[in-house]
Amino acid sequence: MYGKLSIFCLLLAVYNSDAIPCWNSKENTCVPRHLCRIGAEAERPVIQFRDLSMAYWECPPATICCRKSKVVPNIDPSRPLQCGHVNSLELSSTMKRHQYTAREAEVPWMVALLDARNLEYWAGGSLIAPDVVLTAAFVTEKLNEYQLIVRAGEWDLLTKQEQGQHKDVSIRKIVRHYGFNRTNGANNVALLFLKKPLELTHHINLICLPPPNRNFIYNRCIVSGWGKKNFEDMAYMNVQKKIDVPLVDRSRCQRQLQGIFGKNFYLDRSLMCAGGEIGKDACKGDGGSPLACPLQSDPNRYEQVGIVNYGLGCGTTIPAVYTDVSKMRTWIDYQIRENSNAYQPQNADDGGKLRKEYFRNL
Repeated sequence: MYGKLSIFCLLLAVYNSDAIPCWNSKENTCVPRHLCRIGAEAERPVIQFRDLSMAYWECPPATICCRKSKVVPNIDPSRPLQCGHVNSLELSSTMKRHQYTAREAEVPWMVALLDARNLEYWAGGSLIAPDVVLTAAFVTEKLNEYQLIVRAGEWDLLTKQEQGQHKDVSIRKIVRHYGFNRTNGANNVALLFLKKPLELTHHINLICLPPPNRNFIYNRCIVSGWGKKNFEDMAYMNVQKKIDVPLVDRSRCQRQLQGIFGKNFYLDRSLMCAGGEIGKDACKGDGGSPLACPLQSDPNRYEQVGIVNYGLGCGTTIPAVYTDVSKMRTWIDYQIRENSNAYQPQNADDGGKLRKEYFRNL
């Protein structure tokens, strides 16, 4: 405990001090890694004099040398968080960011479902209450609550060096929609009730949910997860993806799917469509992951409109099919009232302010 407190105090001291230049330039300063924009790390001088002023060159542990003009504002931990709030800070990373990968902690409602036997990635989900995860019914089919682990705050599945530590929590109960139909994907939704609520932070947060039966008028939305990049790939992605896709009108989507499945195909009312752009799509392994759209009133906040359900290949001109969360909202609310420890999903329409009991440190 004292060790952690000392490190925390060190980080605060470093960040609050303007008197710690680094690498022989007053234009640089030492800051915690997550407060320096990607690619903004100061360049180490080619010539380094071997004198007694090495403190002027190097930064203390757990910090990096950053150009002052590229230091981002610190997150105020006392600021009341809202559901669906994306982290726009470009957290620093040693990896080169691909255009379809999320920044670290950018999508804080995203969770990974892991195989409890080996902690390997299984499927995706989203945090809708501190003790409730929303996912697809088919990814939990034939599984019990002891066979999966929920991991929140994850970004790169292959490293433990992220700025924010992930949290693993066991599942207390799995509830699948009684009307789930594997043949046509109807009512493909499930809730995972956790054994203990997660503490919400800047990298672990809730996604807002839309009210029942909302007609969506969004233009472009984001789908996230760790599924494959391409259908033929052998492995899932280790770094979380974030891909922007357009919502597709139901009638247009049904016509396109009828061209594949025949004129008698009917898109169930519990489903919706998004995508249809080459190379931009959810893919195998993304089942259960969220499709989230920015609020018109605040583009930095999102609500979950869909759950990854099924598609024809990945990244083709045929839209992918998602479970429509607004059509599931009445069922979701009922199940949470029956099974959750007094938590309820947050609506974007009511401000999305998170209740004080969600935080142990506020």
